[in-house]
Amino acid sequence: MNKKNQPRGSRRAEVLRMLLTVAVTYVITTALLLIGMTPEQYDIKVGYPASIDILATKDVTDTVTTEANRKRAADQVEESYRGVDDTVAASVTADLTERFAELQLLREEEDAVSPDEITDGQLEALSEALPVSITREQYEALMKEDSNELEALFGAATGAVRDALISTIPEGQEDAAVSRISRMLTSSGYAAPLVSLATDVMRSCIRPNMLIDTEITEASRQKAMDAVEPKTFLKGEAIVRRGERVTEAQYQMLSTLGLLKEDTLDMHLVGGVALVVLLVFASLFLYLYSFERKRLNLKTIALVCVIFLVMMALCLTISLYNPYLMPVALGVMLVALLIGRRVALFLNLGLAVLVSLLTNAQSGQFTLSSFSVLVMCLVSGPIILWVFSYRQQRTTALLAGVLAGVTNFLVTLSVGLVNSSEMAVVLTNALWATGGGLLSAVLCIGIQPLLELIFNLATSAKLIELSNPNQQLLRRLLLEAPGTYHHSIIVANLAEAGADAIGANGLLARVGAYYHDVGKLKRPGYFTENQMGDNPHDRTDPRVSAAILTAHPRDGALMAQKARVPEPVLEIIRQHHGDGVTVFFYDKAVKLYGADQVDVSAFRYEGPRPRTKEAACVMLADTIEAATRSIPNPSPEKVDALIRKLVRGKLDDGQLDESNLTFSDLEKICGAFSTVLTGVFHERIEYPDIVVPPRAEQAPAEPAQEAPKPAAEPPKEAEPQPAPEGGEEADHGH
Repeated sequence: MNKKNQPRGSRRAEVLRMLLTVAVTYVITTALLLIGMTPEQYDIKVGYPASIDILATKDVTDTVTTEANRKRAADQVEESYRGVDDTVAASVTADLTERFAELQLLREEEDAVSPDEITDGQLEALSEALPVSITREQYEALMKEDSNELEALFGAATGAVRDALISTIPEGQEDAAVSRISRMLTSSGYAAPLVSLATDVMRSCIRPNMLIDTEITEASRQKAMDAVEPKTFLKGEAIVRRGERVTEAQYQMLSTLGLLKEDTLDMHLVGGVALVVLLVFASLFLYLYSFERKRLNLKTIALVCVIFLVMMALCLTISLYNPYLMPVALGVMLVALLIGRRVALFLNLGLAVLVSLLTNAQSGQFTLSSFSVLVMCLVSGPIILWVFSYRQQRTTALLAGVLAGVTNFLVTLSVGLVNSSEMAVVLTNALWATGGGLLSAVLCIGIQPLLELIFNLATSAKLIELSNPNQQLLRRLLLEAPGTYHHSIIVANLAEAGADAIGANGLLARVGAYYHDVGKLKRPGYFTENQMGDNPHDRTDPRVSAAILTAHPRDGALMAQKARVPEPVLEIIRQHHGDGVTVFFYDKAVKLYGADQVDVSAFRYEGPRPRTKEAACVMLADTIEAATRSIPNPSPEKVDALIRKLVRGKLDDGQLDESNLTFSDLEKICGAFSTVLTGVFHERIEYPDIVVPPRAEQAPAEPAQEAPKPAAEPPKEAEPQPAPEGGEEADHGH
């Protein structure tokens, strides 16, 4: 059924089924590619020696080492400071003077507790009252030290802090300044407990008078980090050597590449493969939609998907053994034989891209072998299609495989010579590639009949098989309706000649003509070519006669469908009468019942009109063959005039409107029909009417003599037959 005549719900359901088929194929194809491209994974641990050399499957950065180098570079950058704050020195000096004064007042108080009598609780309370915490040892030294010595210590500490601030104390170096002053006081001979107490006071008061400029410092450090080049391992470079202990940096790189067994999927690889497959599928859909829209049906889409999956699965399996042996030409062969050469040419481009990704299944790399396989696909595809355009036999695939093997050999050899000086390796790869071409042919010969059977396709091989006279329907036609059988043979000759003349599929037209009238098997006696003097239409209502005749395309399609005849042949059976009128019975009904009592639609065939050039050729051949048999004393001029008249009648009736035939095509068809029929109705010689003498008896004793050859008895000239009355002529709408 034509798409535009399908119910909307049926079209929507078919589109959904096509989308589901494509979606499933997309997922499986992506999964097969991921299986082939996912590199081998290793079971290694940090600190343990590796058992094998592990190479980078793609460029990878050593993040651990790179980050360590960047941190080292940032640490080497000195801080940037703002200007000196002159108020800090005076403020810190004042604070020190005040806190040292508090310590001096502590030892001068009348109620001061003796160092020997002070308790821990009193010492703790004293520490809370003072600006710094004080230990028992420091308290004892403070209370027992000479007043002048103590004052000298505090003065020296205050002066040293003031001098340090004058020299500037940068932020972050306060402790260093205090430690330096503390060492100076200790070397000056002051008691260690008192120096410790003074140090605590200095630490509580000192502040930097040069603050860090955070923004400038961070910018400088970031600049230093950015200047550090990341440490990168290039694709193919060894990350870990056999026997070498695995470091944390190496482990992280292997994890990034997805080379560890505990790793999950490499999402970058998954995303890349999924995108590549999506682009290939999208481009194929756009091509079919733009240039081969008639092929956008569920059967064709399902067939393409099956070929895709079979091709990818076989190439994946064989690539594990040797990538050059992959049957890269198998896809284009199957599509060319089962669908069409133009579709195969474009589909080959997508398959070339996908198959080339499988050439390094264990390494995940796109290397020289990938390029070689890609070029092999692109070069061998057109050569295979050229072979199929000239020959359509079972052995054609074998010939195409041989040529593909030769092409693969030359491509692999040329690419190898450009990139390698090892001739032994190059020649070995080239021989494997030759085997891949031959393997493609062998697989094609084995897979093609299986796909033909599953999808019931009208391939050349299938059509040749259907043209065998021993096929069940043709055999029945010969035995049960011999007139129809011989009529179909002549129609087939005409249809094939017409189809070949306009570049259509002549073999399909021939087979369609063989089967176009199989529906007459249901009631063979109602068709003139099968009648032996008795015409049942003479005693049948013309409306019933018309119903019987117009039913034979539908009956034939049902019978052929039950016999698993492919859809293109079924379309010819349905369309070979279009929706024309059985003129004879319509005229008979009008004469019997009156024009106002007769509905012409009851005398029309169900249609549809021919929608292919092959169906149109069968319609014209069917009509012309029936009519030319009724010509008295046919001559080439009469035959040619009748052909053009009948073709013009079909054209004027609109029966050829949907067939895509041009006026040039019709002219070529008329010429081809005229040539064939002129041969059928060729001029015969007139044989003389003579009496041939009887053969003379030979005496046994006499030597045998060669008797003269009698003249052959001329066949009787066929008498011109009158035009059929209603059966065949009505069947063909004249």
